[in-house]
Amino acid sequence: MAFLMIMNVPDFAKLKTRLTNPNSLVTDLAGWEAYFQDATEETGRPAAVVLAESESDVVATVRFARKTGLPVIPRGAGTGLSGGCVPSPGSLVLSTERMKKLEIDATTATAVCGPGVITKELLDAAAPHGLTYPPDPASYAECTLGGNVAENAGGLRCKRFGVTRDYIIGLRAVAADGSVIATGACNNQRGFALGDILIGSEGTLAIVTEIAVRLIPTPSVGGTILAAFDDPTDAARTVSEITEAGIIPTVMEYLDGDAAECSNRYEKTEGLDRVAAILLIETTSEAETAQADAIRGFCEQNHASYLRTATDPARVEELWRIRRNLSKAVREMARFRYNEDVAVPVSRFMTLIEFVAELNASSPLRVNAFGHAGNGNLHVSFLSMTGDEDEIGLIKQETERLYRKTLALGGTLTGEHGIGSHKAAFLPWEFDPPTLEFMRRIKEVFDPEGLLNPGKILPAE
Repeated sequence: MAFLMIMNVPDFAKLKTRLTNPNSLVTDLAGWEAYFQDATEETGRPAAVVLAESESDVVATVRFARKTGLPVIPRGAGTGLSGGCVPSPGSLVLSTERMKKLEIDATTATAVCGPGVITKELLDAAAPHGLTYPPDPASYAECTLGGNVAENAGGLRCKRFGVTRDYIIGLRAVAADGSVIATGACNNQRGFALGDILIGSEGTLAIVTEIAVRLIPTPSVGGTILAAFDDPTDAARTVSEITEAGIIPTVMEYLDGDAAECSNRYEKTEGLDRVAAILLIETTSEAETAQADAIRGFCEQNHASYLRTATDPARVEELWRIRRNLSKAVREMARFRYNEDVAVPVSRFMTLIEFVAELNASSPLRVNAFGHAGNGNLHVSFLSMTGDEDEIGLIKQETERLYRKTLALGGTLTGEHGIGSHKAAFLPWEFDPPTLEFMRRIKEVFDPEGLLNPGKILPAE
């Protein structure tokens, strides 16, 4: 099958001409494989890729797809971990990575952005105004705002500051029939909260073309505490006690011993040798002394084997690289990695950690975990050293065990990665039939022909 790249598409007629008479636009597949997958191991072969540069490009593309029956797969930076932007065979990948509008209004503490703006680009643009955008996924230097909206992304600071949904004040999006929807600040009208339905819908209802966000004054940052433990339950107990004391650190991250080992091999760091668990905690400067002392006290009471506080910016950044580089570090340790992001109430976090430790001890697979301890979100990685079919099959079995345990603890199948194609079949485990039926009805209203990101979120009937 020929591979087609379309750029700068101003209207339907030109798009149709380029699609039906590609000529020099037809190119070899070599070099475009990145558009066949996300950050998972799953791949799909599209018929074409559109690099949209404007809302009119998106409208023209969607209208063409509807006329021809081509499925449309919206795509940002491809950093997702649920198969959310993996193309179905013969589909049309619609990338919004070139839609880079970025306007800061310091007076109202808001920004209007294109979906292709990298999360860190917004942070950097807001910083000179003394403002920031709090949601900060670990991939914030790579992921796009459009992708953040599609997945309702969280991040390291989500316990204290919230997730993407908490900062979206308006959206513009193109529906499956090519019409443009404007919500919130993008149209200054009341009515049904359509924007809330679109956030987290993973490109299955509409394609976001403009995002208005609320910014906040840049919070003061204190020191970063690294605490290592010889028993993971001691670390989990520390998290519970900090939470019960009413302390809400800016960031509180958990790494089990195997994840720490992966990080240490990837980038040698002081204090990570032969530990069972690590907590990385960032405090706020306005409460620095009292908050940091209390946190260190809980760590000491729970037998922390290593404890260090860094306040120098360079040293603090070095410590946080342990967490931000962790996904890459784990990926390098195996032939195949399957990453999960289940979440449970914080009161059940210790039980979930113990369960993952049991999995790692009893399974022939290598299993490790890390995540946002403050809100009970745990990323569990199942690693295959060989990549053979037996191990891949075992990963699926162990993943289902994790799902069942998570739901039994009152948790959810995804904390921030989304359902995508990987978890769609398991949605009935979490939601009852009436709830799923209403989800399907919403999908039918927005996309009656099922052309937007088919096979994602909703399980096959």
